Amino acid sequence: MQTSDPTTLASAFEKARLVQSAWAERPLKARAKILREVAEVLIHRQEELARLVSEETGKPEFEAYSSDIFPSITLLPMIADDGPDFLSDKKIAMRLLPYRKSKINYWPLGVVSVISPWNYPFMLAFADIAMALFAGNAVIFKPSEWTQRTGQAIQDLFDQTSLPAGLLQTFQGDGKMGQAILENRPDKVFFTGSVATGKKIAEFCAKSLTPVNLELGGNNPMIVLSDAHLDHATSAALWGGFCNAGQACGSVQRIFVHESIRDPFTELLKTKVQNLRSSRSAQTGPYDIGRITLPNQANHYEDQLSKAREAGVKIEMGGHLSPDRRYLEPTVISGPGIEDSEIFKKEFFGPMVAISTFRSVQEAITKANETNYGLVASVFSQDRRMAESVARKIQVGTVLVNEVLFTAGLMETPWGGLKDSGLGRTHSLEGLKEFVHARHINSPISGFMVFKALWWFPYTPFQYGMFRALGRIYSRSWSRKLRALPELLWNFVQFLKNEPRV
Repeated sequence: MQTSDPTTLASAFEKARLVQSAWAERPLKARAKILREVAEVLIHRQEELARLVSEETGKPEFEAYSSDIFPSITLLPMIADDGPDFLSDKKIAMRLLPYRKSKINYWPLGVVSVISPWNYPFMLAFADIAMALFAGNAVIFKPSEWTQRTGQAIQDLFDQTSLPAGLLQTFQGDGKMGQAILENRPDKVFFTGSVATGKKIAEFCAKSLTPVNLELGGNNPMIVLSDAHLDHATSAALWGGFCNAGQACGSVQRIFVHESIRDPFTELLKTKVQNLRSSRSAQTGPYDIGRITLPNQANHYEDQLSKAREAGVKIEMGGHLSPDRRYLEPTVISGPGIEDSEIFKKEFFGPMVAISTFRSVQEAITKANETNYGLVASVFSQDRRMAESVARKIQVGTVLVNEVLFTAGLMETPWGGLKDSGLGRTHSLEGLKEFVHARHINSPISGFMVFKALWWFPYTPFQYGMFRALGRIYSRSWSRKLRALPELLWNFVQFLKNEPRV
């Protein structure tokens, strides 16, 4: 593991603040032009970068491309094309005081830090960095210590463009480096990782009221209604639960199947799981599931599965580590008491899905919401209206109907959760708001409309009578509105006679 010199962080922040002030003055379209440069470099190096991500994480190269590199490519033209208009000043309709105008003006945060994880080491970091830079910020970036070469590759991409030096600076290291970055007081922290670390970051930043954006864990439910298409639903559960070897915050983990289709659903899913190809056994050709990225994850899996067995949870299939402890067999668990087990309640973050049942739609919704997490959920039904009705009652940041997980890489859509799954949103135009301040500006519509306000000193009875009548005009009753109008006009005239304002 490489470790950057933490004593250089102070000068790095100083340099970042210096170049950021000039960068913020550049028009949005000028910043967008540089994103287009980045896109061309990224497209030129896409296959090389997919191989790098695959090597560092162990995921299939196709998965590295489709879930890390390709979403990053699609982000750039969206932000470059639509971002300038989205972050331009927005007019506010003035119903009460039409002689004045209001607008929302967006301006950069300053110097932000991006601390990214190892499971999707390119896309999750790249998206935050690109959006932060477009919004006019500088970035101090710390990639995961487990995927340092991918982190450096991101830095190299931007260095190959005309982006001003110092706007993006990468610091390698473990949690101690992350702590050192926080101690240098970035203007906002964007962290993706574990719930425990996210809470520590939030606690530290709260002391200085430094805002945070946290994308943390998930224990994500998939509801399969009685009319769901079984082949479609089981294929979705297969990919949602086992892509990236289950090492995704948005992975399907808890599957709630209507009791009438529980057995055929489980058997069909198990058949499909058996057909998954592992990189451990695939000597040549493509494979579906790679190795465990972090060696210590094996200890976590072993502990959770051991407790599950002791609790009487049924291991339908899998559940064993390879002799080198770099692979966990794709695992399906079930059983009558599964919902009370620790493995069901906590984030597993590996190749495992847990199956339970429900009788009524309301029971399924209740069970889906019985968790400390709130990242993503899925609902499967051939009745789209019913599925969307269920979706509106699930307490998560994203609900997918007849799909799983994929919108984490769909850059047009926001991504983020609630409860222990985090704070804020990233990706999408909506996510751009996380990288800017919103400033309200109110001014006269012309130079001729400047006069002393009707609510300024000195206060008079006529002033009060005028405002009181004005309040009644907001009534839904037309008779009350009409009775208030003469009172309003009389008090207004008396007010001006006694205290001219123009």
